[in-house]
Amino acid sequence: MLRKVAIAAVVTAALATAAVSVSATEAHAGNRAGAVAAGAIIGLAAGAIIASQVQPRYVAPVRCHNQAVRRWNPYEHRYVVVGYRRVCY
Repeated sequence: MLRKVAIAAVVTAALATAAVSVSATEAHAGNRAGAVAAGAIIGLAAGAIIASQVQPRYVAPVRCHNQAVRRWNPYEHRYVVVGYRRVCY
């Protein structure tokens, strides 16, 4: 997921750089309405890209417990616990 966010950030930075270069050329011409519209469109697109990448994921609860591992001990004539293993379902 971090990779997707990084890609979205790079794309946003590239689009912002393009918007700055476009707005600088249009500012000298005296027409700022086009620059504002371009900035708004690029901002909305960048926000949509980032928002689509950062979504909450459902994680199913995992139930785990430790289960005793028993082996027959012929010297004691009974089962003894020799360890534990983690069982998840």
